[in-house]
Amino acid sequence: MTLQLGRSTTAGITAGDRGDGRSTSVPDTLTRATLDHGIIRALMSSIARQVVLVALLLAAVLGLFVAAESGRRGLEDASRQVQQAAQRQVALADVWQLVRQAESSQRGYILTDNPTYLMPFQEASGNLPQALSRMEQAFAAAGPTVRADIAEVERLVNAKFAEMRDTLEAYRTRGRAAALELMRTDVGVLTMRRIDDRVRNIEKSETANILQASESWQTRRWVSLATTIAALAATIGLVLLLSRLVMRQLRFREREATELAQRHAELEQLVEQRTEELSELSTHLQSLAEQEKSALSRELHDELGGLLVAARMDVSWIEDRLKPLDPEVQAHFRRVHEALQSGVDVKRRVVENLRPSLLDNLGLFPALRSQVADACGRAGIRSIERYPDEELHLTPDSSITVFRIVQEALTNIVKHARAQRVEVTVEPRAPWLILRIRDDGVGLPLERLRALRSHGLAAMRQRAAGLGGQWLVRRPADGGTEIEVRLPLERVLGEIAAAYGTDA
Repeated sequence: MTLQLGRSTTAGITAGDRGDGRSTSVPDTLTRATLDHGIIRALMSSIARQVVLVALLLAAVLGLFVAAESGRRGLEDASRQVQQAAQRQVALADVWQLVRQAESSQRGYILTDNPTYLMPFQEASGNLPQALSRMEQAFAAAGPTVRADIAEVERLVNAKFAEMRDTLEAYRTRGRAAALELMRTDVGVLTMRRIDDRVRNIEKSETANILQASESWQTRRWVSLATTIAALAATIGLVLLLSRLVMRQLRFREREATELAQRHAELEQLVEQRTEELSELSTHLQSLAEQEKSALSRELHDELGGLLVAARMDVSWIEDRLKPLDPEVQAHFRRVHEALQSGVDVKRRVVENLRPSLLDNLGLFPALRSQVADACGRAGIRSIERYPDEELHLTPDSSITVFRIVQEALTNIVKHARAQRVEVTVEPRAPWLILRIRDDGVGLPLERLRALRSHGLAAMRQRAAGLGGQWLVRRPADGGTEIEVRLPLERVLGEIAAAYGTDA
């Protein structure tokens, strides 16, 4: 007797396979990595140079703005000096004007004896303290020489007003002749001349200060304008450079995102290709395993079954010829018959486990009924079965796939579900052949429902996928577990029953 047990198919996926028939070697990968690293280093160096350039330009812009701010403050200082010089001239002119007003009023009154002419003198005398105070405040920050001239002017003005009051007092008490005599002296003329000289010196000094401040203001204004224009130009250049850098960075990011998406798509395509190859390999291995089981089942049934039957026949022939009367010999013959019968039973169970004979001889539904009755009968579970009225002529691969899915589902129910009832339904509903196994047990645990890493569940899913079908496991609201498999009728039906799928 010869049993062929060693048939298998090997399939491997080379680690360097690219999925398009070519393979990438390690040197190619290292070269590509080196090139990518060089490109990244060059890009980082370019970015570093651009960052340094932006930093320098930004520092220049900040320096220009600082210079512009300094120029603006210089302009404010020059304007303040011009304004201060103008205020000083106004204050000095007010004092000088009061002296002139008082002198003219005093002389007019003495010459005409008209009290109206005396009113400007009185007004000037009343405004003199305020005018002197404003002049002192205006020249408070002046240089020592100018402040000395201002003090001298104030002293001379007070002396002039005192001299004019004395003249008016002499006019009132001693008459016009006494007043004119005082007026003809050189005291008043010398005082006015000294006042005029001091005022001219101060005005000359202030005029020089105003001219100097004006020239400084003009210079600072042009410098500030040039600095502002330079800062504006630098700012525009910085904005343009930053815009260029931002656009370049955006283009780099976009290109990087595009390349990343392309690589991601290539990886997904490679994963899908590898998954498809592994799925095909798994399906092929399952089909090959079923073929080997079927071949082994036939060989066991034909050869081992024939040997066991022949052995029983020979033992029966020997027993008939010898016709032993010894009870001990008869007991040995009975044990031999029982052993041979046990061998036949073991052979039958092994053959049925490898390939159910009902599936090949009577069809799918009788095989399912036998499987459900055997599994549920041993576990004490009530079964409900729903099949079409007529047998479906499925392809051999489809028949064994449906049978194995039901077998695996019943095994899980008996081992884990603690169920009281099982429902098995086969329903052809175009374009699907729907297989549904449901129980009222404790239900599939959530962690297993999420992961589905059980080998039994994975085998069921892979068998369904091998025929282009769909596999789904769920927990119904009323408890238990429900497994639903949808197989395309056009793939599972044989050529004889192809019309059934279109009519269903």
